[in-house]
Amino acid sequence: MGNFADFLNASIDQQNESIQSYEFNDRKVWLKKASERHALWLYTPLRWFARLLQLDALIPVPNRGGKEAIQCEYQRLTALKKLGIKTPQVLAVSHEGILIEDAGSSEHEVVQLDHALARAISSEQRIQLYTDAILAIQSIHAKGSYLSEAFVRNILVDEDHQFTFIDFETDPGELLSLNQCQVRDWLCFIFSSSYRLELTELDQASAIFYHALNNNKKVYRDICNVGHKLQWILSFKPEKLGNDGKRIQKSMLFLKKLERQDPLPMI
Repeated sequence: MGNFADFLNASIDQQNESIQSYEFNDRKVWLKKASERHALWLYTPLRWFARLLQLDALIPVPNRGGKEAIQCEYQRLTALKKLGIKTPQVLAVSHEGILIEDAGSSEHEVVQLDHALARAISSEQRIQLYTDAILAIQSIHAKGSYLSEAFVRNILVDEDHQFTFIDFETDPGELLSLNQCQVRDWLCFIFSSSYRLELTELDQASAIFYHALNNNKKVYRDICNVGHKLQWILSFKPEKLGNDGKRIQKSMLFLKKLERQDPLPMI
């Protein structure tokens, strides 16, 4: 690890980007350096919104940036690795940056799950990939853990549908309960993956999601509660606002269909 530490220390002052890839010792590595601290006031409006609607899972988790973000990433990667969760290998770390190994290899190329879903050549292939991703996240939750930002851009997948999870500069567990952290994981996944599904696939996808959460009705109900409180957004026809609007539309439609899988009894 000494060589990697030397490389980290020698490269970090010369690097302009917050994260950059290198070839070192015949392997691809990524150097992430401490960036400027994020202004915490930027999170205040969303925090108020979440409190107003009593949606604790949507409370923003501040990325403090700087040395704190680097240490958070190192601690989270180390903790998840101990649980057998596939994350990038940490090669070296300092107060100023962290050096991690690329998740891919010459034998197993990896891509972001977002891109893999977009490139699927058939509905069957896309739904299978979607299902396997859900099971991968579910296995993390079964170990009593959670991710940080479970967006599909932060999930890497190879041709064998083996998943690697990246980007751990924040720790939701500092603010939220384990249940809320896991609900937050699923909401991040839903909001980022639904856009890649065809409208005709949402029924099947919501059924798959429901069955995956069949043994955790508390999480399921909390997710549906979020969807129920946000359904008013559809009345504004967000799909007319371009791709971002379509993302919102599909996410809300998915949550609506998910709630119908096991509706609350009428009182």
